[in-house]
Amino acid sequence: MGEDLQDERYDSFDEYRYNDDIYKDVRSNIGDLYSSFPDDVIPGDTTERNSIVKDCLILKKYLMKFNNKEHCQSKNCCAHINYMLNKRLRSYGNSHKSIFEYYISYINHHSNDAIKNTCGPKIKHMDKDEYEKIEKLSTTYELYKLFISYTYGTGCSIAKNCSRAYNDIIITYTQVADAKFCKALKDFKNEFEANEKISAGVCYSEIDNLLPYPDECNRSPQKSEEQTVRLAGKGESGRPSDFQGDHMGVILDENTISHGSFDAILPITLFSSGIGVLLALLSFYKFTPLGHWLKLRSQGFGRMPNSLDKEEYEMQLHTYEYDERNSEHNGYNIAYNSY
Repeated sequence: MGEDLQDERYDSFDEYRYNDDIYKDVRSNIGDLYSSFPDDVIPGDTTERNSIVKDCLILKKYLMKFNNKEHCQSKNCCAHINYMLNKRLRSYGNSHKSIFEYYISYINHHSNDAIKNTCGPKIKHMDKDEYEKIEKLSTTYELYKLFISYTYGTGCSIAKNCSRAYNDIIITYTQVADAKFCKALKDFKNEFEANEKISAGVCYSEIDNLLPYPDECNRSPQKSEEQTVRLAGKGESGRPSDFQGDHMGVILDENTISHGSFDAILPITLFSSGIGVLLALLSFYKFTPLGHWLKLRSQGFGRMPNSLDKEEYEMQLHTYEYDERNSEHNGYNIAYNSY
């Protein structure tokens, strides 16, 4: 992402008021630019061509009002005109996305190097969700702008609509992971509540109290942006991000603990397994050649069968009891490792 795109933000109220005043001033004052419009940007048979040409000329006239790129950036002028172009676009019906390409072609035309360097990369089509979020914020700003400029009374009915518009944003966007949007909401809430008429209670009985912004907005914008960068994965150097490093440290600690526990339990486990195998072999020795020979010998001596059967029974009993104990021990080991 380029430096210009990293600087993108939402208008504050003061920026919106400043930029909107310029936009409304130039939109009816573009007659001197028609002759300069390049014919190769929009085909002559394009539907709504005259309206699209007018949009392009408003874009140019608006940007010409800013002395230089730094002046424009300080007022967030590119974000505002981009929103206004997207707003105009939606009046053209379903083909509005293809129409936006004409705006992009115009600002990047070789005859418009000055405005291209100012806002070229920032003129882009907004998807539905992005546009609606900015539209709600801009509607809130516009109502507040009308409220503070109203001179024929208290204007409390306008303030009421403004508070409702703000609360609608809070209700609509309950999960906000956008630190810059959070900042815009916080700043406006502070602006509105500090207004002389609002703070003095002139409109107290008419306006709705502004709802608190989402919990995610209580974190500092810098912290939210840093988390977004960490979640993006590895950095340019190819090393894991801080976020990944922290979690790798946790995993390493867990593995270290498990390894230590394994070292302590391993001798016991090997010894127990060896004894178990030995006893199992002894209990089944009668199936070996030696066992077969002893059986033949016992048949030759009348006293051996009872003794051998007793020995076999005791051996099997000991093996069973050992297996029971070993199973309990293994269960303990599993439980211990699980911690």
